[in-house]
Amino acid sequence: MTTCKTQGQRRFDGSSVMVGLYSGIAPGNASGMTVGEMITDFHEKMDCTEVVPIRDALLRGVTLRETIDHCRAIDDKDTRNWYKRRNLPAFTVSCLLWTRDRTVALEKKMRQYNPLIALDFDDVDDLDALRSDLRSLPWVYYAGLSVSGRGMFAVVAVDNDDCHRHKLFFQALKEEMSAMGYKVDKACSDVTRLRFVSYDPDPYFNEDCEFYSLPDDGCSDEDETDIATDVRTDNITVDERVRMYVEEWERRRVALDDYGDWVKVAMSLAALGEDGMAVFKRVSRFSEKYDERTAESVFRNIARVEYNYSIGTFYYKCHQYGVIPESVPHYESVPFPVEVFPERIREIIDETNRHQNFPVDYIAPCLLFVACMACGNSAVVELQRGWREKPLMYLAIVGGRGTNKTSCFDFALSPIAEHDNEEYEKYRRAKSLYEQEAQKPVRERNAEIEEPVFGQYILNDFTAEVLVRQHRVNPRGLIVFNDELMGFINSFNKYRSGSDEQMWTQLFAGGGVTVNRVGSEPVKINDTCIGVMGGIQPEILNVFARGKVQNGFVDRWLFAFPERVRYPKFNEEDIAERISQNWSETVRRILTLPFDGVPKVVRFGTEAKGIYKEWYNMLAEQKNNGGSRFAGIATKMDRYCARLALGLEVMKFGCGESSLEEISAGSMRGAVALCYYFLGCGLKAHKYFRNSPTDEMTELQKTVFEVLPHNFETRQGVEIAEQLGMPVRTFKRWLGSCAFKKLSYGYYEKRY
Repeated sequence: MTTCKTQGQRRFDGSSVMVGLYSGIAPGNASGMTVGEMITDFHEKMDCTEVVPIRDALLRGVTLRETIDHCRAIDDKDTRNWYKRRNLPAFTVSCLLWTRDRTVALEKKMRQYNPLIALDFDDVDDLDALRSDLRSLPWVYYAGLSVSGRGMFAVVAVDNDDCHRHKLFFQALKEEMSAMGYKVDKACSDVTRLRFVSYDPDPYFNEDCEFYSLPDDGCSDEDETDIATDVRTDNITVDERVRMYVEEWERRRVALDDYGDWVKVAMSLAALGEDGMAVFKRVSRFSEKYDERTAESVFRNIARVEYNYSIGTFYYKCHQYGVIPESVPHYESVPFPVEVFPERIREIIDETNRHQNFPVDYIAPCLLFVACMACGNSAVVELQRGWREKPLMYLAIVGGRGTNKTSCFDFALSPIAEHDNEEYEKYRRAKSLYEQEAQKPVRERNAEIEEPVFGQYILNDFTAEVLVRQHRVNPRGLIVFNDELMGFINSFNKYRSGSDEQMWTQLFAGGGVTVNRVGSEPVKINDTCIGVMGGIQPEILNVFARGKVQNGFVDRWLFAFPERVRYPKFNEEDIAERISQNWSETVRRILTLPFDGVPKVVRFGTEAKGIYKEWYNMLAEQKNNGGSRFAGIATKMDRYCARLALGLEVMKFGCGESSLEEISAGSMRGAVALCYYFLGCGLKAHKYFRNSPTDEMTELQKTVFEVLPHNFETRQGVEIAEQLGMPVRTFKRWLGSCAFKKLSYGYYEKRY
């Protein structure tokens, strides 16, 4: 969906809405078929044969015009219905399904919900009048003749992302059409209902289609009672998610030949109990080594012991082997994949989490960021001739107040901060000697003594000129750190005219940059490596992203955004001193990587390159089919995947596990897992990016909006509005704007 551009108006983008097309839905001809063949034929018709854009499905009837004309020539309704079921394909407008099998629960057969409802108008007296009325409605995306040619159907874009609220919107639309004198087929309330392909010589497509929002009187109390049982907002369950992964594994027929990975999968699936046994056998059976009795024995032995592996490890292993269901919400797929790190780093994460209450999703990305930036310009990964990437990151840690973000920053940055302190002491002593020398007569001065410079890494408050000059002093790279990232954003253009935002967009590539300022000489550097890290609260993500989505600035950021961070209890046990020492030693070893202006070029190993290629192509397919929002978030992931692979290899170098001669297959698989983690967090963050509707409100509206709770009843909102001086009728009309989302009859939610 597109975001709100002006108050009360949003546009529907149908380019990314996909539907399932079924080549036939009627049972096969029983004559000459065995019972087994009939059953097979029945089940095959439960699955869609093609996934196509909604527009293609609506126009598919043009290629079947002769068949449809024959159908329209049949006068008897029952015969006509039998003919179309036997000869015409159909598609589901409002959703994409795994299967149409009615014995399967809706949650288990739903792949995705589409914000669309098809309305059927049969036996209409005046088709021309209906056609004209439908074209006048701003939320009708399509209108055309039905298969019979005696009626019409319309496709309406609805402001809804929950399949369980489908009936609520249908009921409101049904009443809207009834007020216009048209009767809608009540069967359209079924979210899984099929639509047979048809054609209209004059089809109507509304490219400026708006979303239909629920009116305040969208349904009666009686209707609401019937619908209430269908309204659910539960996230996808573990069982459902596992099923999706297993089915994708079976579809790809992946051979799990590596014994270590096989055992880890068993350890992870043991969390599901006996159900895990069945899953384990299903994913194991494609290996030539597979033996059912051995698999059962291994699983039962593992299930008797308590291992520190969650179901997230299974998802992570699936990602490593390229098993990624397109329909799984990425932000719910896996926790932070700690397993990608070397053993020493995993211990640091585990111990700081246990003893210092550092959330894993905060401390782990911070450690990765510091390792990458400690490497800086000293090493690059070469993907192809002319395409090199530096381990450069823009990292945002998203969390509420008191979630220990600052402590994670301090711990991760401490080795770099110590390095800066040591460099400052050297600078201060050298500066003192220089000043003493400068006080001597010119003839007595030591000509070899130059004015010293402070080669620091970490910058907080600076101008663009200072940033570039400091980078020239420390060509290896810089870290820009702001505990609160809004301080970084708010500093844009503070000291100069021009666009600091554009400069940071350019710096992401690691190329050259020139800063010009009136009254001073231009400052230029040709080879940059400047990473940015900081924290931000979820409720101000929309401010962070305001005006920065379309130009690609926010697409360059990695977001660490866990589902929930618990506030822990006090832990009396102190953390071992060696934990911080191990981290300091790791970073200092990375800092020993030599850099004389020419970086060390690290290339993919043969296996690593194959993994990257397969992942790259898979991501391209997901971007093609996943909609514009996913494509925007994923647009920089091909670069980040290479950067993260280099970062993991650098981490291994710091831990003494790699000579940094090439990117290993393990680092490449780890980078893929990290990409999907950050993709998921990015999708979650983008939900908060919609600009606040208060930007275009009157002062009275802003006041009322701020006082209203996030979720409220109409009655409660009316009381608040009246107390603040807003008339009741004005407030109720305002509820229909895009500042609010209607959850059900009489219940609303503010949109940010």
